[in-house]
Amino acid sequence: MRPSRIFILFIIALTVLLDAYTSAEQDNDQEFTRVILTKRQNNNVQTFQEFIKRNFAYIDKKYQRLKKRQSPTSIIPLTDEISLKNDVGYYGPITIGNQNFTVTFDTGSLDLWIPDSSCTSCGNHNKFDPSKSSTFQSSTDSFTLSYGLTTNQSVNGFKAKDTVIFGGITITQQTFGLATNDPFSDLAEDGIIGLGPKNVAGFKDNGVMQNIKAQKKLSNNIIGFHLGRKKSNSNDVSFMTLGGIDQTAVTGSVEYNNANVSIGLWIILLTDAKVDGNSVDAPPTPSIVDTGTTLVYGPSSVVGAIHSRIPGSKTISQDSQEYWVIPCNTKSVVSLSFNGGSYNIDPAELVMLPNVEGTLCLSGIQSNPEGFWLLGDVFLSSVYSVFDFDNNRVGFAQTKIMSSPNNVISNGVKISPPVFWKTFVFTLIMIFIYFY
Repeated sequence: MRPSRIFILFIIALTVLLDAYTSAEQDNDQEFTRVILTKRQNNNVQTFQEFIKRNFAYIDKKYQRLKKRQSPTSIIPLTDEISLKNDVGYYGPITIGNQNFTVTFDTGSLDLWIPDSSCTSCGNHNKFDPSKSSTFQSSTDSFTLSYGLTTNQSVNGFKAKDTVIFGGITITQQTFGLATNDPFSDLAEDGIIGLGPKNVAGFKDNGVMQNIKAQKKLSNNIIGFHLGRKKSNSNDVSFMTLGGIDQTAVTGSVEYNNANVSIGLWIILLTDAKVDGNSVDAPPTPSIVDTGTTLVYGPSSVVGAIHSRIPGSKTISQDSQEYWVIPCNTKSVVSLSFNGGSYNIDPAELVMLPNVEGTLCLSGIQSNPEGFWLLGDVFLSSVYSVFDFDNNRVGFAQTKIMSSPNNVISNGVKISPPVFWKTFVFTLIMIFIYFY
């Protein structure tokens, strides 16, 4: 029996609806490169005193320019470790001038640098040799980047240009720094790649993602991070996606928040915080999303309200400052809310340094006297985070445990989304038209 014209029209309409749906959910149709991240804890764990001192000094220096703006009268296989002596950093491979390096992937900074061949303080780090690159372009422009851990924690050198391969994508004429001194020679990674939204400080040249966009290398200029929750599941795989979103890693859809990128940082509005589902009435406050920072920092009053609802938490004093500690076995669930949704922090990720005082551990949420939020990996490990360079926005989705290595494709392999339903419906239409 021949199908009726009405039935064929129904099938065509169904195809149109499916196409409209998938267009609305365009993230599902993005081709992307997925790269494995391997988490490695630092074996040289500092004392509580050293951890606190270094963390706050690093954050203070890293966001000094934001403080000045706020007070006019006064955040590829990657491996995470204690970066810049302290913070967890996710590092992975990059090729510059046909030479291979590893760099920390940092959404809270702006520039790319690696050691120069003339560096005598770079230890066993890979060093760039200009004579091995036919595309190298030298420069007399010097640079200094300060990280604020001690008076000696600055990287100095000169700028240059060369061809860079990042996540399988080739970028030409990329500005980068060649460090002639390296205060981080004991770390595994060779340098840092800044993944901020625009470069208004430091080199003030296009960063890698800005050049990927300018050179039209991707259809969608976005990056996504799934940072494995090793404390909850030691097999949880970490990875980054370039050019699209890995829908197998998320629960629900990615919800976006418009970002203020005027000072070169991913700044979105945090609208509330909750403990076990109960709001602490946090006022809307700017928050920086930074993969290069470990902890979460927030306004003192809100951080205090959060901990007041975590049984057994209290403050302890160190160097005339107070820090929050929580029971090492806490089950309290802290949630952070944005215009696009509310996201739970895995309680295991909230527990930092063990046994700071008896059965109390350092809390992953600490006070920021400057009053803005800084969202580091304590929060980001519980979400899939997306940084959209096309639309200046940051997206989150609650993330899944990704415990099977078979679900992850290694470096530089592009993954296309399934098109089963479109193909299936289209085939049906062709069959019916043929027999009609």
